[in-house]
Amino acid sequence: YTDESGSDEYTDEEDEEEEEPKLRYQRLGSNVMEILKTDSASCMSCHEKFLALGTHYGHIYILDFNGNKIQTFSCHTATVNEICIEESGEYIASCSDDGNVIINALYSDEKMTHTYKRPVMSVALDPEFLRNNTKEFVSGGRAG
Repeated sequence: YTDESGSDEYTDEEDEEEEEPKLRYQRLGSNVMEILKTDSASCMSCHEKFLALGTHYGHIYILDFNGNKIQTFSCHTATVNEICIEESGEYIASCSDDGNVIINALYSDEKMTHTYKRPVMSVALDPEFLRNNTKEFVSGGRAG
């Protein structure tokens, strides 16, 4: 780079080649293969404890990291556009082309449904969702 006096200066760090990161991965197996035979994935969200897979048929699958199905929510009637997992992993929010935002508790029967007139493309839960009684979230769609 050029400093204020106009002279070129380089550091040893800049001369070193950047090494491409090495990632370890494996294909999800088990139930994922069965799910994808009859439906297709539309979105996915990751938590430190599990994965959440949304599909075009409106299903949400909670999976372990090997692809084993832990739980299923059949709460939407159209493509799931986004899934947001609450920080502790106790709640998931999903939005869909059916115009619904649905917040499901993973460890109880609690379910909150908010219906809009247009498809909902994005949803996010309040970082304090579990601790606050207000249960706030934000969502957005094609209508604004």
